[in-house]
Amino acid sequence: VILLNPDLTDKVSSQGQQSVRGRQDRITFANSFDTVFHFANIYVSGTSYFPILGALTKLNVREPWVAHQRRDFKDGGGEIYVPIVSDEDRIEGEVILDCFQS
Repeated sequence: VILLNPDLTDKVSSQGQQSVRGRQDRITFANSFDTVFHFANIYVSGTSYFPILGALTKLNVREPWVAHQRRDFKDGGGEIYVPIVSDEDRIEGEVILDCFQS
């Protein structure tokens, strides 16, 4: 089974009657999947303009999670993504931003 952009979080029904029923089954089902490929842009939300700071990748099931920092070339001729931190587990946003600043 391949899921693209899965959202398996709890959803409250339109009248709030089925928000708990089957919850543990959904959680167990969601936790049974392994991420085999992942790509996401890293940006700071909350503003009307979202400058891309980098990217978080996992290239296959045997590869680690890697956070890349976006850096612009001095002459304005493009950009490069430099690996900054990697881990076997998914890297959280605060850890990534701390690594970007150091």
